[in-house]
Amino acid sequence: MGWLAGLSPRRRWYVGGMTALVAVVVLLAVGRFTLARAGRDAGPPADQSAPGPVVLVPGYGGGTDGLAVLARRLERAGRRATIVLPPGDGTGDLRKQAGSLDRRINALLRGGAPSVDVVGYSAGGVVARLWARDHGGARKARRIVTLGSPHQGADVSAAGAALSPGACPEAC
Repeated sequence: MGWLAGLSPRRRWYVGGMTALVAVVVLLAVGRFTLARAGRDAGPPADQSAPGPVVLVPGYGGGTDGLAVLARRLERAGRRATIVLPPGDGTGDLRKQAGSLDRRINALLRGGAPSVDVVGYSAGGVVARLWARDHGGARKARRIVTLGSPHQGADVSAAGAALSPGACPEAC
C-alpha cells in the first residue's frame, strides 16, 4: 500500500481507523446473519396436518386473566391449551422470555406433541416473533398468531436502548 506513504501521518491514522471500523461493522453483520440462520435451518418444518397444543404467551407484566378465558374456550373446542408464564414478573428482557418459551415448547415436543400453535398477546407476540427468529420456532410452530403486538416499535426501541442504555427499561 504505497499510496498510504504519500499521506500525512494524521490522514494515515484516519484511513486506518475508518478501515478498521468498516471491518468491524462487516464482521458484526456477518456474525449476526450467521447466528440468525443457525436457528432457522434446524430440522424439518412443523407437521401442518396434526394440530398440537396451543401455547399462549402473555404480554408485559405476565397477566393471564384474558388468556385463561381463551385457554378454556380452546379446550372446550377440543384443543389442548397451555399458558406459558414469563420468567420473573414478566417485565424483563424479551429475548430471555423467548428462551424460556423455547424451553417450554421443546418440552411439549419431546412429550409427543407433533407441533405447536403459538398465540402471543401484546409483548407476548414480540416474544413469539423473537422465539421464531432466534430459536428455530418457525420450524416448530404450525401457526404463530400475535394479538395487539407492537412489532414495529420493537426494533426501534432496541436501537434507542443501544444508543442510550439508561433511557429505556429492560423490557423495552
